[in-house]
Amino acid sequence: PLRCTGDALRAFHTAIRSSPVNTKNQAMKEQAQGTMLKVLTSFKSSEIEQAVNSLDRNGVDLLMKYIYKGFEKPTENSSAILLQWHEKVRVWCSLGSATLRRVLASALV
Repeated sequence: PLRCTGDALRAFHTAIRSSPVNTKNQAMKEQAQGTMLKVLTSFKSSEIEQAVNSLDRNGVDLLMKYIYKGFEKPTENSSAILLQWHEKVRVWCSLGSATLRRVLASALV
């Protein structure tokens, strides 16, 4: 378990950086999604904003994709936590319209 804030933040950045964005390997994508969901759900509510604010635009776009994938396959209590992440991303994006459009457009491809 990632109990220390620094550990969770390091795991978060590692998961974002090592995301298999350009792979066609579905098993690899699902493994990355599972890892990211574990990382996201390890954060305390008070730590989420700091994590979101530590990303650049591409990182936030990728995070939003993971959030939506997490909504597709919820685990116990994950939806409530993902909603908190979604809210912080929305605020970061000043209502999230551009990021949301990019995420939805890429999901349709």
